Amino acid sequence: MKFQGINIYRLNVGNFKRGAAVTIPGIGIFVGRGMEDDLDLLRHEFGHILQFRKWGFLFFWRKIAAASLKSARNQRRKFIPHMDTWTEWSANWLSYKYFGMPDDWDHRRFPVAPGNESRVSKPKFMASNEKFIAEWLEA
Repeated sequence: MKFQGINIYRLNVGNFKRGAAVTIPGIGIFVGRGMEDDLDLLRHEFGHILQFRKWGFLFFWRKIAAASLKSARNQRRKFIPHMDTWTEWSANWLSYKYFGMPDDWDHRRFPVAPGNESRVSKPKFMASNEKFIAEWLEA
């Protein structure tokens, strides 16, 4: 099974039973059983592939993957939704643009911008969300 040429793997363990997904560039997208047909989820996960392509191996693994996994791990203990983390909404934005800003994009589940600026809505190394958007997403 593939999505945009990327292998899709089904897992039925741990958090994957509850809808978790993870992307490992060069290997594929891992989703829970039944989620392999969730177009919105697949487009989001493909956004992580686009991040890897745009910013490269080192930046992806040192900054994006680390922050994304930390946010996903902490989601249950914190009040900031995982999708408001800069790693997630920027993946959504890249994917949204890649797919031609589709009318059927689920902005509620997969926002293309942070709801509010917070400590996780932008990378620690960026001064503001505006700068992040201008320098990273539009570059």
